[in-house]
Amino acid sequence: MYDLRRFNILPNSCCAKVIETMAPVSTINNYYKGQRCLVSGSPIFDEKGNLAKTIAVIRDVSELDVLMKNITKEKNQFIKNSEIKNISNKEPFVVINNEKMKNIYTKAKKIANVESTVLILGETGVGKDFIATYIHGISNRSSGKFVKINCSAVPEHLLESEFFGYEEGAFTGAQKGGKKGLFEEANGGVLYLDEIGDMPYTLQVKLLSALNDRMFYRIGGTASVEFNARIIAATNVDLKHLVEEKKFRADLYYRLNVVNFVIPPLRHRKEDIIPLAHQFIEYYNNKYGKNCYFTTNCLEHFLVYDWPGNIRELKNMIERLVLMTDDAFIDTNLFTENLMFNEGVESLSGNNHFMQEAKSLKERIDDYEKEIIETTLASSKNMKEAALRLGIDLSTLVRKKQKYDLTK
Repeated sequence: MYDLRRFNILPNSCCAKVIETMAPVSTINNYYKGQRCLVSGSPIFDEKGNLAKTIAVIRDVSELDVLMKNITKEKNQFIKNSEIKNISNKEPFVVINNEKMKNIYTKAKKIANVESTVLILGETGVGKDFIATYIHGISNRSSGKFVKINCSAVPEHLLESEFFGYEEGAFTGAQKGGKKGLFEEANGGVLYLDEIGDMPYTLQVKLLSALNDRMFYRIGGTASVEFNARIIAATNVDLKHLVEEKKFRADLYYRLNVVNFVIPPLRHRKEDIIPLAHQFIEYYNNKYGKNCYFTTNCLEHFLVYDWPGNIRELKNMIERLVLMTDDAFIDTNLFTENLMFNEGVESLSGNNHFMQEAKSLKERIDDYEKEIIETTLASSKNMKEAALRLGIDLSTLVRKKQKYDLTK
């Protein structure tokens, strides 16, 4: 028994504690096969009052954990439940409680079966890839391939061959018979250009030509190759600003920006945080064979935190919490400990300090106004059109741009 404790096989030995305290003891033990048990031990004394033996009763409390999980879910009814919709058999599950996100998905359904190019804008981790795959999944191209290329991840000298392919003997090292490019691979489906803002300026000319002519030439080739793929592009940078700096072609920007989606960051769609958190914890519970749940206080802290990494950060955090917890419940302490470890945040002394980080009502209203103006400006041709859409004077819009430092 003591050997088991010394070698950390059974660090919380109930019988050892009974012998040490000479009194009844109850412990929660996590056994090596993943079982979680309540162990109740009692000492048995002989006629002279000496400890003769110990008796331990072991109860599997996995069902109790399930009960506690359900009780906590009931307690959390003050938070709006997940609104997961399955509109058709081929439509993916989506979590949409936020009105702006509902409008985005409604718009995505409207344009799913047309050929127009799509430009998706938003911070890193907001779910641009998911919107792109969603459009592909509900479109009449869903049986075709969804081909993704990260324009920032492929070396500049290889991008052209990746896009358009090459003929045999086009350059030293070219494989025999040549190679198809991604434009050919995506025929009948969707070609998703992620991080389009990082595409080299020289390649932008050839991309624009291919989009306009619906044909291209392989490297080293003389015969034109037709392609029939829908183009969806995405970026987390301000393309308008890059156009002004002559780092992105204006004609390509307008060619891509036929239909655009501006995905709001997670901090501006708080009502989606809890449904997403529940979706992710169920996924990781199934993946790792666990039965974890969030305490109410932990969920409240989820709503206060700004999630600079957006949905990607939330998903990774929940996976980490599921893996690191020693209990069925995930509480505030575990969340803040992992947050500090990853984000380099200074020590937080309890819930009150964490709650003080929340912004005032005026600050939140200003943030919301800034987001509306920024979104409207991004989707308008000029300031006059943006002011008209916002229902304010042009001078008011100029003043608010200066207030929120939206000069780019």
